[in-house]
Amino acid sequence: MAELNIVEKVIALEAVELLQSLTPEQLSRIAAIAKEVQYLPDKVILQNEQPMDALYVILDGAVELSRAGQRLHVARQNEVLGAWALFDEEPMPVIARTLEDTKLLRIGRDDFYDLLSDNLEIAASIFSTLVKRFRKLIEP
Repeated sequence: MAELNIVEKVIALEAVELLQSLTPEQLSRIAAIAKEVQYLPDKVILQNEQPMDALYVILDGAVELSRAGQRLHVARQNEVLGAWALFDEEPMPVIARTLEDTKLLRIGRDDFYDLLSDNLEIAASIFSTLVKRFRKLIEP
């Protein structure tokens, strides 16, 4: 299967809640650093207590998030794994394992920081989205 081109990556990124407030031009900058990766079923993507260095966007497939053997969530198309990895180096106490053939876009922290150094408006927009999510969790 051929790798996605920049336009296809932008279209995929537009559907991600965390990135929906970004312009197509900003999304194209992120798409340029996003690498397509594929995993077979039962492959661990994120390991319990292991530091993360990337955010993943699910293009196709399913990924189970679990903690202490208990399923927390099954993430599917357009969902993000490891958004915290872009802003925090501390490991999370979860395991992410593919349930089926899964295709992802991987955005590495170092590449993301390089991008942000020249595009502060992207950081501001993502932070705004994260704050809105947090408010939804704590406000009645």
